[in-house]
Amino acid sequence: MTMEASRLSTAADPDLIRLARSSDRAAIEELYRRHSPSALRFARSLTDGVTADDLVAEAFARILEVMRDGGGPTVSFRAYLLAAVRNAYA
Repeated sequence: MTMEASRLSTAADPDLIRLARSSDRAAIEELYRRHSPSALRFARSLTDGVTADDLVAEAFARILEVMRDGGGPTVSFRAYLLAAVRNAYA
């Protein structure tokens, strides 16, 4: 069940999270597009730019894995992502 791309950009995070749990690629891409800039800024406050990119990628991949298993965020994807970046850094 995929939403049209134009509707994804205005969809609420809980809707995108629900779709991402079922491996909806467009929903996953929208979550990344929407929240990776904040995560990258946070990661750059912790370490250098190259490592920051790796931290964000690793954190996002971990979250997707957890979501596919039924866990992870249900409402606030950004807060969960920032915590995952912090944990990956630690």
